[in-house]
Amino acid sequence: MIRSAKKGQAQKWLALVLGAALIAVPVGPVKANGVNPVFENAVAYEVGGWAYDVKTGDVNGDGLDDLVSLNFQNNQVAVLLGKGDGTFGASAAFAVGRNPRAVAIADLDGDHRADLAVANSQDNTVSILKGSGDGTFLPWGNVTGVGAEPLEIAVSDLNGDGYPDLAVVNNSSGSVSILFNVGGSGNFVLGASIPVLAYPRSLAAWDMDGDGKTDLAVANSGSNTVSILKNDGTGTQFSRVDYAAGSSPNKMKAADLNGDGLKDMVFAANGDNGVTVLLGTAGGGFGQAVLYPAGNLPLDVALGDFDGDGHIDILGQTQGQDFAILMGNGDGTFQSPISYPYPRYAFYLETGEFNGDGRSDIVLASSSPSNTSVNVMNSRAEGAFSLASNTFETAENNGTVSVTIKRTGSGTGQTAVRIRTTDGTAVAGKDYAVVDEVVVLQDGETSRDYPVTVMDNQGYEGDKTFTVKLSDPANGYVMGAPDEAVVTIREDDALPDTTPPTVDVSKFGVIDSYAGTQDRLYGAAGAVGEAGAAVKAYSWTDTDKDGIVGTGELGMPAVLGSSAGDGSVSAADIGDLAPGSYAYVITATDTAGNESAKSAVAALTVTLAKGASPDTEAPVWPAGAAPAFSGVTTSGVNVSWPEAADNRAVAGYDVYRNGTLLTTVSADTYSYRAAGLTSDTLYSFAVKAKDGAGNASVELAGTVRTLAVPVSGGSSGSSPSLSAESRLQELHFTAGKKEAALTPSFQPGVSDYAVETDADRGVIRYKTMDSAARAGVNGQTAGSTGGEYAASLSEGVNVFKIAVQAEDGSTREYKLTVTRKAAEGGTNPGTKPDAGSGTGPGTPPGPGTKPEPGGSRFADVSGHWAETDIGRAIALGLVDGYEDGTFHPDATINRAEWVVMLERLLNGAKAAGGTSTDAASKTSVGSAAETVEKATAAIAVSASANAAETALGSDSEAEAKIPAATAARIAKESATNTAPLSFADGGAIPAWAARAVADASAKGIVSGYEDGTFRPGAAVTRAELAVMLAKAVNGSAAGGGKAAAFTDEADIPAWARPYVQEAAERGLIDGRSGNRFAPNEKATRAEAAVLLVRLAKLLGL
Repeated sequence: MIRSAKKGQAQKWLALVLGAALIAVPVGPVKANGVNPVFENAVAYEVGGWAYDVKTGDVNGDGLDDLVSLNFQNNQVAVLLGKGDGTFGASAAFAVGRNPRAVAIADLDGDHRADLAVANSQDNTVSILKGSGDGTFLPWGNVTGVGAEPLEIAVSDLNGDGYPDLAVVNNSSGSVSILFNVGGSGNFVLGASIPVLAYPRSLAAWDMDGDGKTDLAVANSGSNTVSILKNDGTGTQFSRVDYAAGSSPNKMKAADLNGDGLKDMVFAANGDNGVTVLLGTAGGGFGQAVLYPAGNLPLDVALGDFDGDGHIDILGQTQGQDFAILMGNGDGTFQSPISYPYPRYAFYLETGEFNGDGRSDIVLASSSPSNTSVNVMNSRAEGAFSLASNTFETAENNGTVSVTIKRTGSGTGQTAVRIRTTDGTAVAGKDYAVVDEVVVLQDGETSRDYPVTVMDNQGYEGDKTFTVKLSDPANGYVMGAPDEAVVTIREDDALPDTTPPTVDVSKFGVIDSYAGTQDRLYGAAGAVGEAGAAVKAYSWTDTDKDGIVGTGELGMPAVLGSSAGDGSVSAADIGDLAPGSYAYVITATDTAGNESAKSAVAALTVTLAKGASPDTEAPVWPAGAAPAFSGVTTSGVNVSWPEAADNRAVAGYDVYRNGTLLTTVSADTYSYRAAGLTSDTLYSFAVKAKDGAGNASVELAGTVRTLAVPVSGGSSGSSPSLSAESRLQELHFTAGKKEAALTPSFQPGVSDYAVETDADRGVIRYKTMDSAARAGVNGQTAGSTGGEYAASLSEGVNVFKIAVQAEDGSTREYKLTVTRKAAEGGTNPGTKPDAGSGTGPGTPPGPGTKPEPGGSRFADVSGHWAETDIGRAIALGLVDGYEDGTFHPDATINRAEWVVMLERLLNGAKAAGGTSTDAASKTSVGSAAETVEKATAAIAVSASANAAETALGSDSEAEAKIPAATAARIAKESATNTAPLSFADGGAIPAWAARAVADASAKGIVSGYEDGTFRPGAAVTRAELAVMLAKAVNGSAAGGGKAAAFTDEADIPAWARPYVQEAAERGLIDGRSGNRFAPNEKATRAEAAVLLVRLAKLLGL
């Protein structure tokens, strides 16, 4: 037996008689009289050495209590993971300093994982072990500088920085060492050494006086006191008040014992053979110590609720073969101790919730060389289980039958019993849901109604029975009687229905859909004689023409659905059928399974015409299209727009002013003069393209201000002309104090820029070229010639539009795309957001890749994945960019443009008059006549309509139409060299593309749609592009040997699949991101350039 050690005093021992390590200590369940707590037999868990101290807590994040004990002699900490059922796994050992005496469990580095701090009494250090979150730990280093013989650790924020610090009590040096957590890293430094009285053995940390600062309580064994250390908030200065705490106070615990919201203190009063209680008072003080007898020379105390009454009880260690529990009254007082025999000397103890029964369990450590285990005693209950009756019954349609489980003898504690079912005449899974489950009854629960699911079978089968049985009681319970019962399921169905529903085939009809769409059968009211019948249509081929449904003449049925209350049947798909006549035999099956006759009386013959499909595609504008304004006066303005494209044909354009429809113009008109306007007024104009089916495009919108009426100055001269200058002179983007570099570098004629930043806000600064011009950002009213715009940035892409209005009212728009990179793991520098172009055909060049000589001169191509091939395509005269110095590599390309480029390559033709033949190139108004003349000459020289496209371009964003005489000359010249166009929309194919389309059609490279149209303005899909490429090579060169194994191969249309295979094998086309071919996605200008270069190489051009 050990008396609390004091230097200069003798240590008193009693011999410890310990057996070998045991799995279960051979004593029966211990119980005091009445409703006193009952415990299971103690179970020993090996920790590998002298078990010293034990703490409970969740160290692996599973929500269950685990055990952490100290291996004193081997300098290790042992961790045992709880399973939630009162048992623990094998211990895992982790090295610490010499002679560990105390351990604390806490998250020390803010990673939401439990870490350990261990006080080592021999080398006067604190070992920090970093938790991995799974119950294992890594050494984090030893903290030195603490006092002599550290015996206990408390974890709390002592200096108010929000991070957990350590307070270590040092027995031999009579001090408390304060260790500060450096920045919450889990690394600690000595912050202060606070003197206390003689031989401090234990401590606790909490805010005692409600000032928001953590204070300390230290049990001084040598002075029979507890020192209250009030913190000034720095963790380095404490004021001390001492209270009597009994003779030789050893271990202490703090908790609210009387429900007043203030923490109280409990001490193991070693010299008083009991425990002392000091109740907290307002302001951080404490009342007089009250001594409760608890047994022989106690060294440790623990707190818990052992009887489930919601009051804290005291567990006291004794230096004998027992321990004591003092039941709490809830007011800070306690009852006489209840002694529980325990066949070992347990010097350290702790409580926890190990078996999930809602009551405190106990773990004990013996702290001797001959005892290398910790022992767990789980709370238990007593009583018997039975069923309330030996028979139960329910109706079949009731859904469940309730079987009542009773608990007799005692309702104390949590317990469990197994319930299971066995078949009788009722079959599990058909008549009822099988049960085999452990039912847990909580503390105080004396019965449980257990529901067993019964199934409402459709059809008469009579009453049926099955059996339920209880077994395997847990936590000390036994089985009572009855433990088995018969359950009867009463039949609720009437005798079965054997009459099939009637079918009136005259009330069935067909919906004749257009090609490519499912045809449908339906039934009108009265078609079926009863509701809820399953209706089917069997295809019938009267092979022998006898008008009788014979064997083998019916095909697989189409399921039409269920009949409604009025006997109608909703329309259901029967397939996309070819035009012609079809016969079906209609049947109806009721819920009893009765199907009507499959006879000729129920036969329905339908005739399908399969008309043309409706047009549902709206016209589309060219990429980057916008309305243009010219001829601005005090009362009028010219509004012009580019030509829109449609899958059939554009029917006309609607022009709106300030949201009101002004006029509708024909499909070949691209401008409108708005008159009768008010001077010096801002107007909003919008244009929508529409087709013959009434589909309308998105609107092109813009604003313009009419001129102000000049003020007369008395001069007879004319009014001064107004400037049309609408360019910016400067454009900057600043994040913080740093100006970010624009891509490309700013030039007044370039309108599209990009920039990247990590900041969440920035400033856009701009200045107009002309002092009379005005500018604004993102819809702001145009104001001064220059200004600043505060930009708030979201993660990802942010688009800002700077509108500039010249003095004469004409406008220009600049676009600045700001990409805010993610804080961690964001987009790599230089990566653009996915705009639908994917990875393009082939692998993009890696960082640092430069285009070959003759590469692109366009600002928006620099760094693009297709930069090299775009440069080659330009050098070959196959493509070109826009007048503003951009190429728009990710814009889509339409069918007419692609065919012209492909034919140009196949014919070996180049641009006429030094002008690019890219169908997307823009033609200025001022050079229209000249370039038309060049185009006409090129047609004559090369006999190719490609040159006409060179001069004219496919983009109609000019402010006036091509002169009729010039257009007629081109059409006439083209007609002499072009095969007739057989497409239904041949008139919609531009003159510059007519020759190329005709040639490609004659060669079998292109074909129209099912409705006979070519759809020149429709964006070309990747599937269509692959088909044209494969047909273009036509086996003239060896393939690249690459197999087409795309992840979305099933999405490739059947008509395109062999051509995609051919194009991929020849190395002409690759997949997009994730090895997807993306057959229905639109091809881009960059992809077109890459594929033209690849085809040129393949053909040896």
